[in-house]
Amino acid sequence: MGIPESRADARTRRIKDLGLFFVSIVILMALVGFSLFTLRDQCLIDENRQWALSTLTAVFGGVLGWLIKR
Repeated sequence: MGIPESRADARTRRIKDLGLFFVSIVILMALVGFSLFTLRDQCLIDENRQWALSTLTAVFGGVLGWLIKR
């Protein structure tokens, strides 16, 4: 089982984990938002649209894999 974690270590670990989680959420939302903006813009070339679709596929695949693992 291992050595029990002290209260201070547990609190520090939870703060670090929550901080990482919220930073990850902000980055994911920025990626999804930029990709959706790219897909809606009529003036961009098809290469950019394919990049946006690939990015959205990777993001949603990663989120789905994370949810299934949990």
